[in-house]
Amino acid sequence: MRVIIRADGNREIAMGHIMRCLSIADALRERGAEVTFVTAGRESEGLLRERGYMPFVLDVSYREMESELDRFSAYFRRHPGDLILVDSYYITQPYMEALGKFALTAWMDDLGETMFPADIVINYNLYGAEVPYQTLFQQAGLSVPGRCLLGCGYAPLRAGFGTGIRGRVQESVGDVLITTGGGDQYNGAGGLCGLLAEEMERGLHSGVRYHVVCGPFSGHKETLLRLAGQYPAFVIHENVTDMWNLMAECDIAVSAAGSTMYELCSMQLPAVCFYFAENQRRMAEYFGSRTDIVNGGDLSKDRETVLKRLSAGLSRLEQDGGLRARIRQQMGALTDGAGAGRIAEALLGAVMEKASL
Repeated sequence: MRVIIRADGNREIAMGHIMRCLSIADALRERGAEVTFVTAGRESEGLLRERGYMPFVLDVSYREMESELDRFSAYFRRHPGDLILVDSYYITQPYMEALGKFALTAWMDDLGETMFPADIVINYNLYGAEVPYQTLFQQAGLSVPGRCLLGCGYAPLRAGFGTGIRGRVQESVGDVLITTGGGDQYNGAGGLCGLLAEEMERGLHSGVRYHVVCGPFSGHKETLLRLAGQYPAFVIHENVTDMWNLMAECDIAVSAAGSTMYELCSMQLPAVCFYFAENQRRMAEYFGSRTDIVNGGDLSKDRETVLKRLSAGLSRLEQDGGLRARIRQQMGALTDGAGAGRIAEALLGAVMEKASL
């Protein structure tokens, strides 16, 4: 049984699509499937190879997916598969219709807005189960997928997050995680650390260390390293492969509203969040309205205000043990870290069902 995953990661869109697909790929491989990645460009090739996958690179623009169909078709004829999983915000109806002629198709959706033809739709977001997919597909004149995998029970987290490891629970905060995405194009980490450094100069945050994750596509590495050289309270982490262990060493966190937020939920690590892309907005707003997690807002539109909100939110978490306890409970109720396995079982089940017909 062979599954092809079509996804991209680069400086513009960061690594979220690739990382969540890697979690699904690992779960598929554990269940005996052969998995191959197909990418538009080479920027994620090194990571995929490190994880044991030999990607096929189309050498095309990731934004113009219909233009790749001839190359994808030629590749598929040489290396056919049973199912194609697509994770991109640039798919089109003609693109998905073309892939559907090759094999079963699955589509990762975050927005719940435009529908595309597919045999399986996956929306693991907090609000996924609230999206009226049946109505939306019917309104678009499309068949409703046979399998709709909805809600954060399907959040495809890395295997280390399904082992029951949790963030620390103690009376005072000593270690804080700061993670702002693989690209951090708005320098959220540097801006927030700058504010925290100013507050340290005024005697705040005594005894607190800040663990700053510098993503593979960050253009602000040197700025962070200079800051850490000036303030020993900042510890810069690069090429983190076991994020669950780093989270387990921390008491609270700040994160962009992407897949990392679900990882933090599985760790029950109290956090504040923000967003910088439209596909993250709905998640941040959900956390902000339905939990005690602070939504700092859109970093791309009001950077200084958002950074101040995040700093204030972290300070409140540092000082309020009751708030940390409430957020831990709220986060723990959302996901258990086993979503990648559930997705893998559903994908393989669909292939087996088709084979039996």
